[in-house]
This record gives sequence, structure tokens and C-alpha cells, in this order.
Amino acid sequence: MDRTAAVSIALRASLVVGVAILAYYIVIFSFPLTYPFLIGWLIAMMVEPAVRWLEARIRLPRWAGVTLTLVLVMGSLLTLLVILASRIVIELTKLAERLPDIFNRFNQYLIDTFVNENNELTRMIHTIQEYMQKNPEQSSEIMTSIRDNLGVITDKGTQMITDILAGIGIFLGNLPYYATVLVFIILAAFFIGLDWPRLKEAILRLIPKRIRSTGGVVYSDLRKALLGFIRAQLTLILITGVLVWFGLTLLGVDYALVLALIIGAVDLLPYFGVGAVLVPWWGYLMLTGDFRFGLGIGILYVVIVVVRQFLEPKLVATNIGLDPLFTLVALFVGLKLIGVIGLIIGPVVAVILIALYRAGVFSDLWNFVIHGRTGGRPAG
Repeated sequence: MDRTAAVSIALRASLVVGVAILAYYIVIFSFPLTYPFLIGWLIAMMVEPAVRWLEARIRLPRWAGVTLTLVLVMGSLLTLLVILASRIVIELTKLAERLPDIFNRFNQYLIDTFVNENNELTRMIHTIQEYMQKNPEQSSEIMTSIRDNLGVITDKGTQMITDILAGIGIFLGNLPYYATVLVFIILAAFFIGLDWPRLKEAILRLIPKRIRSTGGVVYSDLRKALLGFIRAQLTLILITGVLVWFGLTLLGVDYALVLALIIGAVDLLPYFGVGAVLVPWWGYLMLTGDFRFGLGIGILYVVIVVVRQFLEPKLVATNIGLDPLFTLVALFVGLKLIGVIGLIIGPVVAVILIALYRAGVFSDLWNFVIHGRTGGRPAG
């Protein structure tokens, strides 16, 4: 390879990298300005099949079909939110009424444990006290360590409560802003849905035929994978929530729906899942001597774990179209690089890369960098 060819390859490679970096920063900086319209576009695409059906079968004008479908979708969502909110308030009230009894039972258990001289815990405490009396220097170090740790726990607890209260205040203060954004999203969905055939034709005319073909493959794969990923996650959360609600209802828990919603939300968190709630609850029940209820919670937890372990690989692989091992790698890499949101971004990026590969984008880029042409034609 002569010097001129090497310089040309380096320049073309630099051009590709530069364009990729520029595109990344354009997306990052433009997203805060465009996300209401992107969400509106997604909503418009979701209702587009229904709009076309209303146009073809009932002969409704497009504006009427878009209006009707958006009203039905938004009305159904708002109705569901109102029903859930009212049910949550009712069950939180029941939970608040039971909390004093739960705390009293736990306190009584602690009192009985320390008062009873014949239990194993009391004998252990006496042994520790005797050891500390015989070793005053180590006793001082132990007490200092205990005080320091208690201080840390107190500070963390106080900070957590403060953060929660601050978050509630920020959310309430931002409600007008959220309402305004929601209005923009609804209006964007309406106007995009209303003019989508014309907008689609205008966009396609601006895109070269070769890029249009490649973009069509990428768009089709990405849409299928994104919708599949959302469907898989919602299905898993729904299954978890239904199992928790059904199990707690059988166990006679009054606030079963609230706990089912909470556990379903916690199930999204990495390394936690339903065990973050059910395992401590099971431990508390066993400590307080409520073995029957504790056994029920334990069985419920085992059932949920078994069902999820059986269904999750199948659901993700089927809905996203990725190999389960590759999906697992994408989830872990996304989690390590950008945190919890990486559990969503990781599979999405993996799907985009696979779609670009299937569309021949990487081979075209390689040919452009090495040979100065794409798809067998000179570049430019």
C-alpha cells in the first residue's frame, strides 16, 4: 500500500468517525427539545393501523379517525389511572390502619425475646456482655464502632426521607410543566397522525433510494424489536403483579393490589426483583412466629421466581428476535456502562447494530474506508 492510499484510508476513516460523533451529539443535544414530538410520533404510529381501518371500513375522514382513536386511547389511559389511584388510596388507608398493629407485634416480639431468660438470643447477649467485661479495651473499640455505624445508619435514613420529601415537592412543583408537555404530546400525535401520509411521502422523496432501502430494513427491525421488548417487559411485570395479587388475596391480605403494584415496579430493578420485598417480609414473619403466613409468602416467592425464570428467556427471545445469550450480554453491558437505564438501552443498541449489519451498512462503511466505494460503486 503506497503512502497516498494510506492517507486516503485514514481520511475516510476519520470522516466516518467524525460523522458518527457529530450524529451522537446532535441526538444528545436535540432530544430535550424534540422528545414531546418523538413521543407524539410514537403514539401516532401506534394508532395508525386503527385509523387506516376506520378510513377503509367505516369511511371516516382521517381527521375524525385520528381524533376518535386518540380520544379512546387517552380516555382509556386516564380512566385506568383514576381507577388505580382510587384503589391505591383505599388500600393505602387499610395499610395505614394495620401498620400500628404490625409495629406493636414486632415490638412485643422483641420485648418477649429479651425478657425471656431461657432463649438462645438472651444467652448469646449474656456471653457477649461477659466477654466485654473481661476485655475492656476491645469493649471500648466495639462500642465506638457501634456508635459510628448507628450514626451512619441514622444519617442515611434521614437523607433518604429528606430526598423522598424533596422529590415529592419537586414533582408537585413541576405538575404544570408536565401538564404542558402532555398537551404538546397530544397535539403532536394529532397533527402527525392527521398528516402522516403526506409527511411520509415528503420524507421518502428527500431520502436517496439506496439509503431508503437500507433505512427500511433498519426501521422495520428496530420497530419490531422495540415493540417486542416493551411487550416482553410489560408481560413479565403483568405476570408478576397478577401472581402477587392472586397469592396475597388467597392469604387474606387486604392491601394486595398496592403490594402487587409496588412489587411489580421493584421487579424492574436490577439485582433486586420480587425478592427485595418478599424475602424481608418472609424473614419478619418467621421471626415474629407467624409461620403459616410466612410459609405462604415463601411459596409465593418460589412460584414467582420459577415462573419468571421459565418465561423470561422465551419472551425476550421471541419478542425481540435476539438470541437469549446475546440479550443477556446486551443487558449486562448496558447496565455497567450507563446504569439502570442501560437495561433498556443495551438491547435497543444491540438490535440497531444487528439491523445495520443485516442492511449491509457495516460492509458499505468498510468498502468506503478501504476502497473508496460503497456497494460496488465509487463513493461520492
